[in-house]
Amino acid sequence: MEETNVVITSQDIHDSIRQKLSQRSNPSLGSTTSIHRVHKRIRKLNEDAYTPDTVSIGPYHRSTQSLLAMEDHKLQYLQALLDRTRERTSLEEYVEALMELEVEARGCYSEPINLTTKEFIEMMLFDGFFIIELFRKNSNFVPVDDYDPIFYSSSRRARIVRDLVLLENQIPISVLQRLFDLSKDPNHDSLPLIKMALFFFHDLIPQAMHKCPQNTKSIRDNHLLDLLSYTLDSSLSTIKMQGLSTGLESLQSVTELRRSSVNLIDIKFNEGVFEIPQLCVNDYTDSFFRNLIAHEQYRIGGTHYITSYAMLMDYLINSTDDVAYLRDRGIIINQIGDDIKVLSLFSNLCSEISINATDFYYSDLCEKVHEYYNRRSNKWKATLNRDYCNSPWKIISVVVAIVLLFLTVSGTVFTALRFFNVHA
Repeated sequence: MEETNVVITSQDIHDSIRQKLSQRSNPSLGSTTSIHRVHKRIRKLNEDAYTPDTVSIGPYHRSTQSLLAMEDHKLQYLQALLDRTRERTSLEEYVEALMELEVEARGCYSEPINLTTKEFIEMMLFDGFFIIELFRKNSNFVPVDDYDPIFYSSSRRARIVRDLVLLENQIPISVLQRLFDLSKDPNHDSLPLIKMALFFFHDLIPQAMHKCPQNTKSIRDNHLLDLLSYTLDSSLSTIKMQGLSTGLESLQSVTELRRSSVNLIDIKFNEGVFEIPQLCVNDYTDSFFRNLIAHEQYRIGGTHYITSYAMLMDYLINSTDDVAYLRDRGIIINQIGDDIKVLSLFSNLCSEISINATDFYYSDLCEKVHEYYNRRSNKWKATLNRDYCNSPWKIISVVVAIVLLFLTVSGTVFTALRFFNVHA
């Protein structure tokens, strides 16, 4: 059989490349992408921390069998909203508004979304109004049914809160804002969407509404997790950051700093006094922090505030004694049981996570701590505390030794004092 030689020209290759470029499913990737799949290297350390267990939001987990039960609840919320707003806005108007946002919304996801326009718009509508109605019910702008399974059960509500801040479980906030504006009741919706969202997540960030800038129109968040990240960033950004050479490797643990007369009490350090904001550690702290950190890994621009905080706490907490000290001072509220669980939480939060030295937010603070800790007088205090004052019997023996030494040399001391007085 005679072989046929096919000649490939440069034009053929050129045309093939052009075709592939024109078929890119997400040409905006890298500029508007904000909702990512957590990298498998990070996810493998704690799979559950990034996976919803009650409700699916967005496309990544919508086919998970265990989450389908909440789909009917979404339809109930939608039906109640349509009944309440039908005189102001029709279902067709909601759909048309979302169709205008489809291209932008698809571009927010880091991978192609294999849904038809019909499927994608329905998902945005069901998920968007489910979230908005949750916020309204939580703010008492919409009455809660007596047998609403979310508000009737505090544990289920806590799981919903936890699921809504997972990086993979998001829809664009532009979708939420458009649906909120179209469905807004001027007589009842007295808070903007952003404020209602922060009030809903109060258990995760106490006083979040007061930490967020009052002018919410200036906020340009990509999704709910990004909003919470921004809120936490704002509360930390009052601390001046400098790109100094001293980093975490120079920082001592809580126990070591206490021995050097450093008082651990937003995180600041000034002349031996540490100021650390109170942190309530509960069953959802690990998942919340992991998703905030994962979000910072993908976020373009901005400072790694949460990653820096987690790394700093990891260096400060090296033992259960460190946890106990912070707990006794009211810095950590431990709601997960043994102190060893808190120690394990901070020891593992930043596994497989790395940031550049210039991105570490507390460089200036570490420099101040390092300088204070290495002052000669503070080293003497540390040695005294460590070697002689770590038990009542040692303290007594030190006091007795000092008294005996004083009695032995008192004559010489007094003579010396008289000498200097005479010749002053």
